[in-house]
Amino acid sequence: MYYAKKLGGETKNGTKHLHDHLKICTLRRIKLSGNKSLAQGSLRFGAKDSGTISLENYTFDQDIAHKTLLDMIVLHEYPLCMVDHAGFRRFVIELKQLFKMGTRNNIRKEIMSRYEQEKKKAIDYMAGIKSRVAITTDMWTSDNQKRGYMAIIAHFIDESWTLRNIIMRFIYVPSPYTADVISEELYDALVEWNLDEKFKTMDKLLAFGIVSKTFKKAFSSPNRA
Repeated sequence: MYYAKKLGGETKNGTKHLHDHLKICTLRRIKLSGNKSLAQGSLRFGAKDSGTISLENYTFDQDIAHKTLLDMIVLHEYPLCMVDHAGFRRFVIELKQLFKMGTRNNIRKEIMSRYEQEKKKAIDYMAGIKSRVAITTDMWTSDNQKRGYMAIIAHFIDESWTLRNIIMRFIYVPSPYTADVISEELYDALVEWNLDEKFKTMDKLLAFGIVSKTFKKAFSSPNRA
């Protein structure tokens, strides 16, 4: 089987459309050429550091191309629905007919899966550092949704004495934005990242008494000085 698309095979339809498809089916040509995957070798222009242009071998890889698409969406904060736009799909087909786009629901699932993988890597890395951690937060209300959001960021010095920053959470905070609600979100983030025994200071939330007394009591003990 070369192609996932279903073509009508009823007697009344004839067979001309089947023969026509065999002539243009890219996947069939790849299979018949002896390749075991959808990777297709070709040539492309490459630029060297000296500024000269050269021809180099290039092999299309669906997985690498798909990962690049996910990276682009996350990096530029593009809406997930762009992968469903007819114009964008036509543009991609013109670039590479073998590339399988996928739906925005699949893209969302894959982005969240990669997020969880990267988050686990960050948590495991933080578990191994020996320095204390400072926590900063930022809260704001979106103009269009009228919903409150909070970012929780960890700051620390790594083994090479370089200041590092990691966004621990970027979350929706239900109103009213009371001290108990904010404290619960902060506490959950610290425990999830195993930082309840490592963090050194907290920003203005503690200084101005925004977080609850329970949070202060739990995370302001003398041994954290």
